Amino acid sequence: MIRSVLVLGGGSAGLLAALTLKRKLPDLEVEVVFSSRIGVIGVGEGTVPYVPHHLHAFLGFDEHEVFTALQPVFKLGVRFQWGKRPYFDYTFSGRQHSWRYPELPRNNGFYGFDDPAAMDLPSALMDRGKALPRRADGLPDLPAAGTNLAWHLENRLFVSWLETACRRQGVRFTDAELAGVETGEPGIAAIRLDDGSERRADFYIDSSGFASELIGKALGEPFEDFSGSLFCDRAVAGGWDRDDEPVLPYTLSETLESGWCWRIDHPDRIHRGYVFSSSHTTDEQAVEAYRKVAPKAIEPRIVRFRSGHYRRGWIGNVAGVGNAAGFVEPLEATALMVISLQCRWLADGWIDSERRPTASMRTLYNAMNGRLWSQIRDFLALHYRFNDRLDTGFWRRCREEIPLHGLAALVDFYRENGPSSINAGHLLPGDSFGIEGYLAMLVGLKVPHQRPYAAPPAELKHWQARRERHRKIAQGAMGMPEVLRLLSDRGVWDRLRGR
Repeated sequence: MIRSVLVLGGGSAGLLAALTLKRKLPDLEVEVVFSSRIGVIGVGEGTVPYVPHHLHAFLGFDEHEVFTALQPVFKLGVRFQWGKRPYFDYTFSGRQHSWRYPELPRNNGFYGFDDPAAMDLPSALMDRGKALPRRADGLPDLPAAGTNLAWHLENRLFVSWLETACRRQGVRFTDAELAGVETGEPGIAAIRLDDGSERRADFYIDSSGFASELIGKALGEPFEDFSGSLFCDRAVAGGWDRDDEPVLPYTLSETLESGWCWRIDHPDRIHRGYVFSSSHTTDEQAVEAYRKVAPKAIEPRIVRFRSGHYRRGWIGNVAGVGNAAGFVEPLEATALMVISLQCRWLADGWIDSERRPTASMRTLYNAMNGRLWSQIRDFLALHYRFNDRLDTGFWRRCREEIPLHGLAALVDFYRENGPSSINAGHLLPGDSFGIEGYLAMLVGLKVPHQRPYAAPPAELKHWQARRERHRKIAQGAMGMPEVLRLLSDRGVWDRLRGR
């Protein structure tokens, strides 16, 4: 029976793991071993809607408390400056390309192929730079946590809140560095710290980041490398204090010569980063290109990474969470989603097994992790394969060499039948992106197909009426500064949630 857990690493992955397990299994002894000398990476971080869902719906944390501590900027989706369009949006509403309005015989992808603007309300809001619609009483029309809104976070604020929440739950902390690992049956027997002490636990969580001290180094688990599908392996990252720039309620993804550049907004800072392939440009050239799109950035730094995952994420009495188990580049901000899912799968599994997990539970956990990593790899590969905005060595290689893996049948079906929503039949249940995500990219990048639809005037009238309705609502919507001011008030939350 698992009575004690040791979490190695005090970043967002380790703290979220400790918080999830202690919150769902209160009598579990949980200790986090971290090093204050390593510090916290102060970066802007994007998320997907599953992250607020994990904190609020799964763990039950108060929305006002979390919002006040994190001061997130709401993220409606991603605006891509990819392909031949000036831009296109991928939102989290689920009502873009695969959605079918009752007055129309086909799903939206057929009507919006030539012009997908304002296809749903979030896209119309993004065009206006607005975060939320305005209710009749003047308050923000805030959806339930984790439905169609994600967050932009400051990592320092997130880690600080996680640590505070962990301590309130009774998680113990030890500030020390790892000095050695003793392996044994069924995996890790003990860890030794640089203060001369030793720690033993029934179960270990490896959240040691890219070092992967337990899964990768101590246990020698093989690494599944994704470099054959995802060519980028470095990033230039930096940011600056906000001046008079508007607060964007979305992530901006911009095509550059040897990769792509993000913009992530926080109320007080703007974060920019250039993800690139070291096979196609040097660090110095990447920094020079970065300076052109982020001239205000202070002391940008190079971050090196490799995309892929360890073959098994749960080995004996050890599970890797976060970068210690795997990583893919941040093109769709999946990192915190993966961490949340890994934590939930562990917590639910331990609850159902009364903290006596079986071999079949480990096998299923590893299979679910493997499928998740493959889905993310294939979805990101789709972005690169069909981006024809620039004709450079990097992008030509992407279009010529990136394999589609498990998406080959889905893409073939799309090419023959157009953006039909029944293409969802090619996806496994629980796919992280759903058919909406794949159609958003295929239509957004204007991947040609054999079924262009010339809608009759009556249908076009209905279609344009929907788009104009979205634009009218967006015109009267509120920007993020107003949302932040209103949501700082506990009473506003009580009114929004009917309390």
